[in-house]
Amino acid sequence: MDVLELNQLINRYVWGPEMMIVFLAVGLYLTLRSGLVQFRRFGVILRETVGAIRERALGFGGEITPFQATMIALGATMGQGNLIGVTAAIMAGGPGAIFWMWIAGLVGMATKFAEATLAVHFRQRYADGSVSGGPMFYLSKGLGLPWLGGLFAVFAAIAAFGIGNLTQSSAMAASFQDGFGVPPALTGLFVAVVVAFILAGGVARIARFAQVWVPFMVIAFLVASVLELFFHLGGIGQALTSIFTSAFNVQAAAGGAGGYAISQALKAGVGRGIFSNEAGLGSAAIAHAQAQVDHPVRQGFWGVVEVFLDTIVINTLMALIILSTGAWTEAASASQAFVLAWDEVPGDTAIASTILSLFVFTTIVSWGFYGEEAASFLLGDGIRWPYRITYVVLAFVGGLGGFEAFTQISDTLNGLMAIPNLIGLIVLGGVVARLTQGFFSGEPWVPPEGTGRGA
Repeated sequence: MDVLELNQLINRYVWGPEMMIVFLAVGLYLTLRSGLVQFRRFGVILRETVGAIRERALGFGGEITPFQATMIALGATMGQGNLIGVTAAIMAGGPGAIFWMWIAGLVGMATKFAEATLAVHFRQRYADGSVSGGPMFYLSKGLGLPWLGGLFAVFAAIAAFGIGNLTQSSAMAASFQDGFGVPPALTGLFVAVVVAFILAGGVARIARFAQVWVPFMVIAFLVASVLELFFHLGGIGQALTSIFTSAFNVQAAAGGAGGYAISQALKAGVGRGIFSNEAGLGSAAIAHAQAQVDHPVRQGFWGVVEVFLDTIVINTLMALIILSTGAWTEAASASQAFVLAWDEVPGDTAIASTILSLFVFTTIVSWGFYGEEAASFLLGDGIRWPYRITYVVLAFVGGLGGFEAFTQISDTLNGLMAIPNLIGLIVLGGVVARLTQGFFSGEPWVPPEGTGRGA
């Protein structure tokens, strides 16, 4: 058995139906431990986040605002998986896959809430005011298992090169070539130069970029989506009906070739929800840990909003476009279906290419920060610049293609990140419950020992 065969074997388990059930179970567990926070407290969550971006911008610890931290995290989660990935889920599991994607998103809100809350609670604060946090720290400090935190960091640092960089850069280069005739090498060079400039400024510059780029990206997608759906109003009702009916019935495959059972729809939908919003993988917690906030739960609220925007809003709109246009039944691949779905919008190919490029670019930047933080946890701050340089070089060569083997391995490593993270979330569920109860009862937050300034 060679390396790629071994990787395929492992990948079938880390992204298989058994792990999908584990993700859902952990999300349900955290939903209960947090007191159904994403449902019972959704009004409070909106007031404390979207309704208080200006009023509650600062707290202590970290160098960026809670909104900026969330935009970094959202920039990482909103990539080609929201566009081509949602299309692929429908083509693999039928319209019913979207129903199970919603379920994954609803329980994933509690998972992301817990990740963001724990990331702030156990983050390491330094004498210069900077912080580091994420699963590496709540596994090593909260669980007292530094080796488990190190294992997560190894997976994250390497996976960032592939799933967060090469895959995205390649998709952007192909999109620009198809939409505008731009040579892949030129796209790769542009991406490398811009990413190098942003990453060189550290988390503060990444945050300034994300707080402008990500909202612009979301608004641009919303406008384009509403315009496209306007031309297919008659198909929206049928699309919604097909989502619910096929979630519990055998659904004919695209073109009528064969049938898909409920388990296939569940696997495709849950897998897409997890891969898209990253709830359970732990990566977004690295960004949330950077927030200037006076209580971990406040940042946990932003975690709920992050999943809501990614899965319930963006993914749903993309699904409605694919289903209402019928593109999923007319194309041979998810990429073709994605482009075909925008057929009513003037300059449809250019629109599809632009939207895809906006999404993947933010992913490259945010994952560069994730990988750097993970590498720093393992090897110290001295690794930051070598890691950045390597990352930028890969952003260039990724546009040229030819790294399929490495991207397959990085996809597996991305899934493996979930194993230590989910262990941490289960064991630390009581901490999440205590912090949540304390927040709503007005108790002040006291950071745990060993995480203070200069520690």
